[in-house]
Parts: sequence; C-alpha cells; structure tokens
Amino acid sequence: MKTTKDAEDVAQWVSGFGRWAFDQLDDIAVLLEAPLSLTSPRRADLCIEQRCHELLADPQTPVAGAGAVFAPGVLSDAPYWLEWWTVESREGAHAVTKLAAETDPRAVGFRDYTELPWYAKPFETGSRHVTGPYVDYLCTDQYTLTFTCPLFVAGSFAGVVGVDVLVAWLEERLLDVMATVDRTCVLVNAAGRVVTSSDPTWVTGDLIRDLPIEAWLEAKALDHPDWSAARCEGLPFVVLTPR
Repeated sequence: MKTTKDAEDVAQWVSGFGRWAFDQLDDIAVLLEAPLSLTSPRRADLCIEQRCHELLADPQTPVAGAGAVFAPGVLSDAPYWLEWWTVESREGAHAVTKLAAETDPRAVGFRDYTELPWYAKPFETGSRHVTGPYVDYLCTDQYTLTFTCPLFVAGSFAGVVGVDVLVAWLEERLLDVMATVDRTCVLVNAAGRVVTSSDPTWVTGDLIRDLPIEAWLEAKALDHPDWSAARCEGLPFVVLTPR
C-alpha cells in the first residue's frame, strides 16, 4: 500500500470537504437574499425547499439536514423559525421530511436555539462555524457535525444557514484516506474532541487533553511531546499523529 509522508493528505481531504459544505451554505444563503429583503418577510416567502431537497435526496449524500434558522423577529409571522429538512433511511427508503420543531416561546417544548453553538457562534463572530462532534438530539440523534454561516440583511444579523453531516458518513470515507498513512491519524476539533481516528483506541467524542490546538490552528509551530499536528485549512480541526 502506498503511504503518504505525513498527515497533510488527510488534512487536505478534510479541508476539501469543508469547502464543499460551505459552498452549499453559500447557495442557500443566496436564495434567501431576496425574500429577507422584503419589508415584512413571512415564512411563505422563503424559497429554499427545492435546494435543500436536492441536497438530501441522493441516498449517497453526506448531508443529513439542511436549511436556515432565523433570528427572533426577522419573520413577521413567526418570532422564531427553523426552515429545516432532514433525511432518514427506513427499510431501504430515503425519506426527506421537514423538521417539526416547537417555535412558540410560550410552549413547554420550546427550546431557545439562539443559545446553541451552531447559532450563537456565527452570531457572536459573524463568521462560519463548525459545531461538533456532538449527539444532535434535535434532528439526527447521532454524532453530527453542523456547518453554519451567518445570514445578513442590510448589514444586520438575520440568522444562520446550515447543513448537518453525520460523523459516521465522514468516518467511513476518511478512514480510507487515513489508511494510506503509515502512522495513526486522529482528527480532533478545537476543543481536542475526537471526530474520528484510524486507531480504535480513540473513538468519536473522546477528549485528548492538554493540546495547544488554538496555536496550531493559527499555524504556529509548537513542540508537543506526544503529537504532531496538521492543520485543516478553513476548519477548526487538526489531524494528530503520534511522535
């Protein structure tokens, strides 16, 4: 088997996938520019259903959920709103359904999504964000990565667009890439949480402590007694290999 010199090939694969995911968000955001520019936009004005269905309809899609989540008060007929679709495979069938989330703040089942990282981070920073890996109890009930970017209307924050990617899908493809490296590779997020690994010692959700990941993400070359790191350009991920 041909081996790579280091983990850079793995990091480049992850970066390429991230660029693809954020390109999908850009496509959805463009579709929302016109309806959100109306004087009093309503839910019926939103026009992203077809695009989201296209992303979800392919049985081989990496996307398990797609849509937009709006800032409170942006839509005139819904103080809070998720325009979001999910996909499930049942007995060989591939079903796309609209998420039925409770959006009435007075209801018992209401959950304030503005406090969740995939919404709060783009709101705070005005930048793209990747949340996870985390178990997404709102949509997928599986380990998930949620890619989100902020929506702006006339310079004001209007919500986020996003896609959910199942870690299991990513892991299946990425392990083939990791297999070409002659050392263990561990993909971790900015908190040191494992996304996936070629060594079963490390599983999704495990935490590797005391890593200078913030410095690595800033491309600073720091020595670490146990790990070397390859940065995933444009994403809050690094690929670790043991020294």
